[in-house]
Amino acid sequence: MSPADRKETEVRRMLARPHPLVPTDLAARATARGRRLMIHRRRARRLGRLLALLVLAALVWAAATQPWLPTPAHTTPRVEGW
Repeated sequence: MSPADRKETEVRRMLARPHPLVPTDLAARATARGRRLMIHRRRARRLGRLLALLVLAALVWAAATQPWLPTPAHTTPRVEGW
């Protein structure tokens, strides 16, 4: 018996058996799970957008104030070597 014939025989045997019963509350459980997944995805998207906005605000602040530069001196340095 070839592998294709064996697989076909197994499929026919599986289809000949009585099909399992579907739980009566399957649709309600699937709907509840889908609703939970949608809520979690929506929260994740909102959190991602908030983080992106905060990063953008930090970059704009850093570009405007340039905190990596030293503070300007209020007095001129002494002139030496004249």
